[in-house]
Amino acid sequence: MTKYFASKSIKVIEQRGSGPDLLIDGKAIEVKGSRYDFCRMLRQLVDYAYKYSDVAVALPFDGLTLEKAHQVHILAQMIEETRNIRLKVYIVAPDSAQKNQFYVREFKTASYVWTLMGIYSFSSLGLDMKNPDLTIREAVENLIKYYSPIKILKENVCTEYTRDVSKVKIDI
Repeated sequence: MTKYFASKSIKVIEQRGSGPDLLIDGKAIEVKGSRYDFCRMLRQLVDYAYKYSDVAVALPFDGLTLEKAHQVHILAQMIEETRNIRLKVYIVAPDSAQKNQFYVREFKTASYVWTLMGIYSFSSLGLDMKNPDLTIREAVENLIKYYSPIKILKENVCTEYTRDVSKVKIDI
């Protein structure tokens, strides 16, 4: 995340010990890797919401299930209601073509992540709205086999040419 912020010319102060991983002008940013304690992260975000002027979390694309994304969405609503702070989320996904490149997508509020993961097209599942009785079984089977909220999230994070998506090179 420090490389991402540097690419945006944003000065970051890395923290050591307890507290958020990064600080930007008094704003807390918690950074998580692929394996992290989800419940602990939720508690940290609540704690930071009361100590800092703004709160954000950076997560790997595969670090959220639809259920966890929904819980973060609910937490974001509670933080916004009580502290008038929007919980910003950065989702990080590797570039499939280049090993040391990553995409970072910035979500202005956590609610967008959950909504995005739940979006799917009926037509992409094979449901023909003109004759749903004939195709509903096939569409349900396709939903069971192929619908993956995590895959949808990665595809949306790795979309180039969107103002909320950046590509960052990290030396590995």
